[in-house]
This record gives sequence, structure tokens and C-alpha cells, in this order.
Amino acid sequence: MSEIAGNSIVATLLRLGVMGKSDWDCALQQVLEISCDLVGVERASYWSFCADPPAITCELGYVHSKRMLERGIVLTEEAAPAYFEQIRTVNILAVPDVRREPRLQPLAGYFDTHAIFGLLDVPVFSQGCLAGILCHEATHAPREWSPHDTELALTLSHTLSTLLEARARDHAERSERRAAFLAQVSTALADTLDPARAGEIVVRRGLPVLGDICTLIGYDGQRAWRVAAAHVEPAGQRLLDEMCVRYGGEIDGPGLGVQALRERQSLLMQMADEPTLREAGLAQGHIDLLVALRVRSVLSVLMRSRDVVTGVLTFASRDRNYDREDMRFAEAYAQQVGTLLENTRLYAQAQAAIAARDDFLNLAGHELRTPLTSLQLAVDRLKKSLSSPPPLAQRAVDTIARQATRLSRLTEVIVLSAHNCDGDLPLRFARLDLAALVTEVTRDFGELFTRAGCDVRLRADAEVMVDGDQTGLEVVISNLLANALKFGKGAPVEITVRRDDDTARLVVLDHGIGIPPERLDSVFERYHRAVSPTNFGGLGLGLHISAKIVDAHHGRVRVDSRPGEGATFIVELPALVPAT
Repeated sequence: MSEIAGNSIVATLLRLGVMGKSDWDCALQQVLEISCDLVGVERASYWSFCADPPAITCELGYVHSKRMLERGIVLTEEAAPAYFEQIRTVNILAVPDVRREPRLQPLAGYFDTHAIFGLLDVPVFSQGCLAGILCHEATHAPREWSPHDTELALTLSHTLSTLLEARARDHAERSERRAAFLAQVSTALADTLDPARAGEIVVRRGLPVLGDICTLIGYDGQRAWRVAAAHVEPAGQRLLDEMCVRYGGEIDGPGLGVQALRERQSLLMQMADEPTLREAGLAQGHIDLLVALRVRSVLSVLMRSRDVVTGVLTFASRDRNYDREDMRFAEAYAQQVGTLLENTRLYAQAQAAIAARDDFLNLAGHELRTPLTSLQLAVDRLKKSLSSPPPLAQRAVDTIARQATRLSRLTEVIVLSAHNCDGDLPLRFARLDLAALVTEVTRDFGELFTRAGCDVRLRADAEVMVDGDQTGLEVVISNLLANALKFGKGAPVEITVRRDDDTARLVVLDHGIGIPPERLDSVFERYHRAVSPTNFGGLGLGLHISAKIVDAHHGRVRVDSRPGEGATFIVELPALVPAT
């Protein structure tokens, strides 16, 4: 070997030793160029293995004289089984003249097209497994391969093995970083309950990991609208805002994002040059702004929640061309934030509905006060005008008076509960007999229980004394009886009042549909409903109000239930010593 040739080989080996191993595509091209130089062939290529179906694909080929790159040819094992057997069983496949090798006859068309005569193939392993083939092809004449040629080819294959393992490590590290990134975004979104703020977080967090520009368009199945847009630089943000104002997110408008919405699929524009943008139907002003933003590549991915499309995220880069891996990562990002954004939107919607309900209850409470006051005054006048009414009429008047007072006090409690007020309830405490109070309220419910076909069984101790508000406790008792009437219709209702040492205990047991176990802990929450409102009406406030009243009496209320076995509500209050 001449000194010049030796220096050339040393120089190329040095190039091989110092080249960067993080960029696989660039490194692979460099290895193929060096292969042509060192081995002295016209063509060098790397073919990667695919297991299903068994095949090899030309990941990259280099033609020395033309300085041209090739890729994409696929050779299946079914088409050339003898060749696949060879590359699986021998370390080196060195063929001086492929036209004289019967086992390579299925590849004759490929050899003829490229004028190939000599073939030197060496395996490339990664993590102990055959990953691909490094192929050297001599053209226009047969080639006898020397031991030096095979030694160089094996050295180059070892280099590719190192590069493949570095790529695998880099891919694993990148996947780990991306997983951490997605987790951080979830945490950031979990801390905000404002949909507008959540949209800003989504586009800002996507930069610069996924690109230099990000826009978010919302979608409700018919209408699309711009939610947020972000650029990595302030000057670019101004141009982006101008573009968003001039070319909004209407569903029938131009742009990759709304096109993705219309077609219900992710879209990737690897090279967003002017001819491509013009072909996509964008107006010249729109194109001018994208050029000013120095957009090089664009991709749009759909956001979904429970398989329903809720929006689209569009990313743009100024310095790289997106590929399928970028699209998959963007889709994973969109899938994660899509669910979080929808949850934020639903929470805000629920809060708005609760606020509207509170406003309605507050308004209804205030509006009820005037007719209730008039009703109470009318009852007072009626009682004064009746000197000696019949027992039935007197009982009716007393019932109307008592219920009007109860309704008036209940209205005040509802207004406070609707606003989730933490202040004191409007209660007036006095010594009273809980047993007598329960008996009286149960009698008021008598006709209702009869109509519902409920057999009421009341057992009460004598003089179960408590320090309580009569109207407030009447509300508690009424709510529990109404609850039993509603969910235990047609079944017996058992009511017990007794004193156990220093505790006054009221138990209301129905034999109705019962409460699912997962809802037992929340039946006393504001607006909570243990059953579907489709079959059973109500606002979900009765038990919540009862719990607040009981708590104001320094007592407690609890429930025990099984589905299909009814429910047992237990109220416990501090008992007073009976009067002697």
C-alpha cells in the first residue's frame, strides 16, 4: 500500500472515530461514504431488518460517483429465501460475481438495474441481535474481495453497531424526558380550574419542546374557535397574534389545523415553503405572515375526550422538519392535555350551573318571604276571628299556622345553604320534647303516607328532652320522613325516638331502594343526589340542610344502607334531664 493511500485510510479512520454519534442519519451517511472510500466500491448501503413480515429495507444507500443518496427498496424473505438464509448463517457474504451465484438469482433484476457484479455483505448487530446488513457493491466488473476488504467491512459494521446502540440509548433517554415532560404538563394543568388559563398553559408548555409556535383551536362538533397561541419570542408573538386575528380558526377556513378537524386526522407538512402553502389554499397575506415567522415545518394533531374531537393543536418549527416520531409525540401530548382541558371545561360548566342554582334559590327565597308574611298575618287574623271553631277547623288552622312558620324558617335556611354560608343558622333554642315533636310531624305526614301505601310504625319514649330549635328540628324530621316517603313508597316506615343515657336518638328506617355504597359518604353534601334525578326529583339540598341544622345542635346524623334493603337515618342530639 502506498504512503498516500495509507494516509488516506488513517485520515478516514480518524474521521470515523471523531464523528458525532447522536445524529443517526448523519452518522449513517458518513459511514457509507467512508465505506466507499476504504473498500473502494461504487455503492454502499445499510439495510435494516423487519420481523413481520421478514424483510430488509434499504434505510440509506450512497452512490460514490454521483454523490447521490437512495432509500426505500424492500426485499422480502419470501422473494429471496436463499439470500436470507446466507445472511443469517454466515459472518461475511463475499461474492466476486453475483451472476455466477445461483442462490442470488432472485436478485438478478436489482443487480442488472444497478450494474452490480461484486457483493460484500456483513451483518450489523445491536444488543446481541441481528439488526441489519452493511452492503458493499462493485459495479461494471467482478471483484475479488481481499482479507483486507473484509476486515475493513467488519470494522465498519462494528461502528454501525455502536451507532445503533447509541441511538437506542438516545431514544430511551428521549422517551424518558418526554414522559417527564408530559407529567409536568399534567401537574401544571391540575393546578388551574380556569379554561382560558388552561389553554394558555397548553400552548406555552408545548414550547420549545414541540416547536417554536403553537396554536390551540377549540371545537364543539360544529363550530371552531381560536383558544390560545404562543411563540417562543416576543417579536414572533406579535406576528402570530396578527395572523390569528386576520385568519381565525373558522371550521371552513384555510390552514392545516382546521383541515385536520375537517378530515378527523393528524396532518404533517414537512416542508412549509411558499409553493406548498399556496397549494394548501392559503391566501397570500397568510403566506407572507408564515414566511415572516420563518415557519419551516408544520404539524396538526387532534385533541379528544372520550373519543370525541374537542380541538386541534398546531405546532410549527423554524429550524427542523417534523417527522413521524414528532407527530406521535405531539399526538401523545394532545391526548393527555385534551382530557385535562375537557375536565377543566366541565368543572367550570358545573360551577356556573351551581352558581345559577344558588342565584335562583336566593331569589326564590327572597320572593317567598312576602307571600309567607301575608299568609302568617292572614292566619293570625283568622285565628282571632274564630271564637270557638269546630275541632276539625281548629286543627286545620293550627296546621296552616305551624306549616307557614316552618316554611318561613326553612326559606331562610335554604338561602343560607344555597350560598354555602358558614355563619350561624337562624335558630332559636329552647327546651323541647323531641318525642312529642316527632309525633306531631309524623301526624302531619299521615295522609301522605296513606296515599303512598306506607305503613308508619312510630315508637317513642316519654319526654326525650333536648335543647333545640323547634322549627329547625321540624325541618330535619320532615326531610327524613319525606326521604323515606319518596324512596320507600309502598313499604313500611319505622320511626323510633328514644333516650340512651345522655343522647337523644331519632331513627327513621325505610324498606325502599337503598343507597349504593360508593355514595354513602356524600349523601349529606350540598346538591348531592344518591339516585338519578330522572326518576326522583329534588335539588339535593334536603339532607344537606338537615345535617347543617343537626350540627348547629351539636349533634350528628349518619346513614346506613344497602341497595335494595332500604336506608336507616340516625340523628343523635345531646339529651337534657327530664323535668321533675
